[in-house]
Amino acid sequence: MKKSLSALILSITLAANLVLAIPTSSAAVKNSLTITYQETPESKVQKWSLKCQPTAGTMKNAKGVCKLLTAMSNPFMKPDPAEMCAGIFESAEVATVKGTWKGKKVSARFAKNNSCEISRWKTLNFLLQGSKTA
Repeated sequence: MKKSLSALILSITLAANLVLAIPTSSAAVKNSLTITYQETPESKVQKWSLKCQPTAGTMKNAKGVCKLLTAMSNPFMKPDPAEMCAGIFESAEVATVKGTWKGKKVSARFAKNNSCEISRWKTLNFLLQGSKTA
């Protein structure tokens, strides 16, 4: 009886340790992005990587960038097509963000060619110009 009880306790302990080792759904969510930035069509394309939870990549201040992005509900949402946007051209800058964020595939393009896109860019400036941010 003692051997059976000891074996049962050992089995329960091992099972509990296995359950604790399995990542939870939030920890298993992938946050891995590749960001490209080009100041003008003639400029060299710059590229950074960013991973969050755990933080890694070539993005400067990756920890701060991850914190800001994580606080946003939908950082890569496109402008509403019904929204009226003023035809303002600010610059020829272009950026792309590709990868996975909060378990969802991301493929977003950013430009400064109208008021809606400029606003969208400003919201994510800390990410889109990774080499220029501290």
